Amino acid sequence: MGFWQSVRFRIVFGFILIIAPLVLFLFYNNLYAMEVVRGQISSHYNKLLMANVQENDKILEEYKRYLIRLERNSDIPLLQSLKPLDSDYNLAKIRLNNQFVLDSGGIYYSMDTLFIYIRGNDDLFFATSDNTNNTEKQEILMKWSRENLMSSKLIDPALAESSRWSSVELDGMNYLLSTYDLGLNVYAGVLVRTPSLLRVLENFSVGPEGGAFLMNSKGNLLADSPSPLIKEREFRDKIAQTSGTYGEIRQGGKSYLVLSRPSARADVNYVIVMPESSLLQNLPSFQKILYYWIPLMVAVLLTFYLIFLQRIIFKPLVSLIRGMRKLGQGRFDIRLPANASNNTEFAFLSRTFNQMAEQIESLKIDVYEEQLRVQRAEYKHLQIQINPHFYMNSLNIIYNLAALKDYKTVQKLSLHLADYFRFLMQSNRTVVPLEEEIKHIRHYLEIQKLRYVNKLDYELAIDARHQACPIAPLMIQPFVENSVIHGFNKRPQNGTLFRIRIASREDEEEPGRYVVLTIEDNGSGFPREMLDDLESGRYVSEGGDQHLGIWNILRRFKMLYGDNGGIRFYNLPEGGAGVEVRLPTDAPIRLDNE
Repeated sequence: MGFWQSVRFRIVFGFILIIAPLVLFLFYNNLYAMEVVRGQISSHYNKLLMANVQENDKILEEYKRYLIRLERNSDIPLLQSLKPLDSDYNLAKIRLNNQFVLDSGGIYYSMDTLFIYIRGNDDLFFATSDNTNNTEKQEILMKWSRENLMSSKLIDPALAESSRWSSVELDGMNYLLSTYDLGLNVYAGVLVRTPSLLRVLENFSVGPEGGAFLMNSKGNLLADSPSPLIKEREFRDKIAQTSGTYGEIRQGGKSYLVLSRPSARADVNYVIVMPESSLLQNLPSFQKILYYWIPLMVAVLLTFYLIFLQRIIFKPLVSLIRGMRKLGQGRFDIRLPANASNNTEFAFLSRTFNQMAEQIESLKIDVYEEQLRVQRAEYKHLQIQINPHFYMNSLNIIYNLAALKDYKTVQKLSLHLADYFRFLMQSNRTVVPLEEEIKHIRHYLEIQKLRYVNKLDYELAIDARHQACPIAPLMIQPFVENSVIHGFNKRPQNGTLFRIRIASREDEEEPGRYVVLTIEDNGSGFPREMLDDLESGRYVSEGGDQHLGIWNILRRFKMLYGDNGGIRFYNLPEGGAGVEVRLPTDAPIRLDNE
């Protein structure tokens, strides 16, 4: 029975089927509330962000118009026409500088620097909002003007108001820069420090991990931020890829709400980042209970419910199933614990199971004894079955010798036959020493040598340590007989001597526990079909009148030793058949001598 069909699965699945819709509804309700809060907050902050961007764009536009209005200043023509050594030229510079200082400290307070570059004279002067005139800034502005204004084309005044501000980095500081061509190689420019554009956004409540910052279209940060998250390039790239003005980004396992609004006057994106945890901090406490406590309570309830089912139903049921499985495997001594004071249904099942196991065990003993008697009778029958098989072959040999009138050989053959049949008449023994089996085989081979003079020879290489090894009578002799009958008679008669070799050795894998006996010849070998049947086991199950001796041995070996040891058949590479008997030396014999 599969797990999906078990009672345990059905009970648990039924409980989950009832609880799951309620839990899903609670989660949906909570997610809906979170989405409403997120939408309201994003809408509120988006309006504030849009108002701030529009205000900054108006300021930038006003700065641009300020540069354009410098065309009407009376000192500009002096800079366009005079040389630096002329006193009027220097007076014009001083008046313009004073005007810049006055303007940057007044209505144009967010301007950082106003400057004028005279390309024909390669001269530059500027004024800053803090009224400083340092040499480093002079050199930086001069270098930038030479690189960007020396080859500039005149800007069409009609297009001046629509030109965009560009972001530049001067001396490690980020600025927005706009220039205007006043004509005759004179340029006016204004620098606005990008942090000044964030003075309103920085007052927004965005949580400890959030922040407001500026970035250009390439994702470069235009104003320094204390937030480590905003300094990460990967996070800013995700913001740049976000479509629209509102989005949700995950970074570092956390979720962040991102509001972005581009400037219409400059390559600047105003961005506000708020962690989602800070957005939800204003949720009602009931929503927090739904989000945290309800799932926790469901998990605790389900745990206690499963523990209850485990003790009341699952544990007795599993114990009963294990007992039945072991009973099905033949372990009839298994008993289930049954509490006499417990009157539940499972206690009744346990007592009934134990009674059934006791009855099956008694019946099994009776059946086993009957099977043992049947096995003994079958084994005796198989052992006797070999005798007439060889008896007919022996008579055929004697007949052939008598026909040849070789009476001396007949006398010698009779002695070997007497010893041979004396061994056969001791058929009441289940096992004999290997030494006696080899003597019996020697008699058989001597008989065959008398028949096939100068055509057959044999070799017995039995280790002295294996002489006393117990073996079933006539376990090897049929293999030798088959070698003579099939291997010798079917081999090509090319004048070579037919040889049979019987040897013993210690098993390589488990020496001391198994002895390996090999019977090999140089005959024609096993047919391919027969070898396949022997290897697959079909030969033992099907049997047959042909090769009765091999079938008989395989059956007797299985009855005596079970799965201990085995018999393997193979063909030799140089030609001939081989049989390997892996004989257990200490395995219990399954049939006694009764």
